[in-house]
Amino acid sequence: MEFGKLSSIANVDWSLPPDDGASVAYLQKLPRPTQPTRFLLGTPAWGHKEWIGKIYPEKTKPTEYLSYYSQNYDTIELNTSHYRIPNHEQVLKWREQVTPQFQFCPKVFQGLSHSEQGMLDKSLLKEWLRFVESLQEHRGPCFIQFPPHFDYSHKAALFYFLQQWPKEFELALEFRHPSWFKDRQILPALTQYLQTRGLGLVITDVAGRRDVLHTSISAPFTMLRIIGNNLDPSDYTRSLEWARRLSQWSRAGLQRVYYFVHEPDDINSPEMTQALIQYLNEECDASLLPLKWCATL
Repeated sequence: MEFGKLSSIANVDWSLPPDDGASVAYLQKLPRPTQPTRFLLGTPAWGHKEWIGKIYPEKTKPTEYLSYYSQNYDTIELNTSHYRIPNHEQVLKWREQVTPQFQFCPKVFQGLSHSEQGMLDKSLLKEWLRFVESLQEHRGPCFIQFPPHFDYSHKAALFYFLQQWPKEFELALEFRHPSWFKDRQILPALTQYLQTRGLGLVITDVAGRRDVLHTSISAPFTMLRIIGNNLDPSDYTRSLEWARRLSQWSRAGLQRVYYFVHEPDDINSPEMTQALIQYLNEECDASLLPLKWCATL
């Protein structure tokens, strides 16, 4: 079953946890930004024929999807890189299709993230970083999604990997094993360490794993993944609550928000994004433009 998916969401407590006071204090100590918080919205993929007639014009070819996607979204949760490291020719094609401000947020190759041997492999890490560097001005933060079996007992491999990670490449970490969250001392200590490195923590809001939902911030940016449920009313109410929470973090000094909208098979992600844009504009003064719809909603 897909991570955190439930057959029924009728009894889910969607409330957000309270702010992490240490994280807010961290934000307040950062150099005051000269620009408002930047909100970059994205989805997990651009290759959806179901978006033709929505944000892709009629008769759009698959080779044109990314171009139209980047005219509506500022970022992408790049899952392709989790399964193979893209070559230079592929990256060049992507760069040629996107708008100047567009940022790719590549998911770290599973050869690195899904085994201790991979996390200790310096040559594989160098190969990965060569790919990330080739994204050039379109490089957003990487994020590493650890497998469900990656528990706290693997902390030595984790810290070895983080020590090898160069400071010029932004990175956010997503943990899934309960051991990182159930002990109230582990996540705060990890957050404090990551703050010294400017490395981020991914926040995942999904129905069946409320334990992984947190409010820890360890970098000038945060990466938020909202897993929706086919435009259920709860998708809208919690997106509004997140907009209100992000408004507080924005005032505290958060510089960037990478906000990834997930809906089943991504079919209804544009509809959810359109509502989210309204919430962020109302609550955060985000000044986001609506999606360029090819048909009337």
